[in-house]
Amino acid sequence: MVKVERIEIREDFPNRDEAYALLRGEDGRVAFAWGWEFPYADELPEEENPDGSNGFEWHDSEDAARAAMQAAVKAWEAVRGN
Repeated sequence: MVKVERIEIREDFPNRDEAYALLRGEDGRVAFAWGWEFPYADELPEEENPDGSNGFEWHDSEDAARAAMQAAVKAWEAVRGN
């Protein structure tokens, strides 16, 4: 497990009681996490969990994780017609 600290969180997105978040791991990697569990975690597994409804993916930089989060937000907004 990797201890993480929250850099940014977008709560109640894309649905109520879910979130998108950027989490910095103690190992220097940054995770983009989504769903009801991982955005609120204090630790994440070493291996990614890219499950569609509740998961996370590791990135080597904050910029890369932020780009992944922004792409997911844009994709959701395009589906919802926002």
